Amino acid sequence: MVLAAGVAAVVGSLLPWASISAPILGTVSVSGTDGADGWITLVLGLVLAAGAGLRIRGPRLPSLATIVTNVVAIGSALALFIIGVWKIVDLRSTENELRDSLSSGPDDPFGIGDAFSNAVQVHLGAGLVLITAAGLAGAVAMVLMLLRGRVRT
Repeated sequence: MVLAAGVAAVVGSLLPWASISAPILGTVSVSGTDGADGWITLVLGLVLAAGAGLRIRGPRLPSLATIVTNVVAIGSALALFIIGVWKIVDLRSTENELRDSLSSGPDDPFGIGDAFSNAVQVHLGAGLVLITAAGLAGAVAMVLMLLRGRVRT
């Protein structure tokens, strides 16, 4: 499960995170690797997958290395989840700010700004959802394995 979460985070980093559709402008899609956050989640996904791979196929690690591997895996998964939730909240906040800036209020007697504001659509991308779900699944799976004693400590 942890390995799958790491791979899903890597894939999610490369997929679209959001798309904005507006009249006249068309649709613009933004992937995770268009900014620094996507590269961070890509590295975190690789770290999570590598940690899981070491646990699955690697030789028996010394106790300290096992503890470090577990902490790094849980930390990477939690960081993925936190970044995903943060970016989703930020996207919704940006959408509201965009709508507010487009609606002109009393300065727009014909309502053109309001009509344009209502026509703008912001959609959450599959990559951002995948990163958030992968972070949550990876963290929960690691914690459950530790609690059940399935991870060698």
